[in-house]
Amino acid sequence: MGIDNIKPPGGPGPLLDPSVVATSGPRQSSFAEARDKLQASGSGEPNPSTLAVVSQFRRAALQNPAEREAMVRACVSEMVDSGQKETGPLSGAEKESLVDFLSADPLVRSQIENYLERVLV
Repeated sequence: MGIDNIKPPGGPGPLLDPSVVATSGPRQSSFAEARDKLQASGSGEPNPSTLAVVSQFRRAALQNPAEREAMVRACVSEMVDSGQKETGPLSGAEKESLVDFLSADPLVRSQIENYLERVLV
């Protein structure tokens, strides 16, 4: 067998299934329309734009590291509680472990801190 008889990878047919290839035509709807349809077909509950626990906080408290930590933990705890509707109930130890983990996660923490800085007065 010589080097000239080596077959390339794949078969003789096209590499992609024609039914998978995206069309180049114009889109039928926008992201906003799809989001509105998804929200309309939801459970009928309005999606709250703010966490209820935020009403207890003030912007000045963000300057104190201990109070900032308590605020982040309270927000994470409320999010975990609201998520239990979909995931099912958690035991007290499971909830506490999840709150500890999420509160310590740098990405989650920065997102919550940015949120608090935007919504607090």
